[in-house]
Amino acid sequence: MFKEITQSIETETKKYARANIIKKLQKQGIDYRQLIESEFDSLVADEMEILKSDTKKVGAGIGIGIAISLLTGI
Repeated sequence: MFKEITQSIETETKKYARANIIKKLQKQGIDYRQLIESEFDSLVADEMEILKSDTKKVGAGIGIGIAISLLTGI
């Protein structure tokens, strides 16, 4: 079950990263279909790493906020 959840999250992250890259390229006037497949895949992989990093930062911020709330009793 854990493996299925992890795979599902990875798949959805890749879809979201792919959509983000396509939007960013369109803003720059670049058609993603004109890129070499390996270049596009590299951009998607980089975007996935950015998304994972951002998720960790948000999670850490929420955790710190909860800890401070618990410590201060607010």
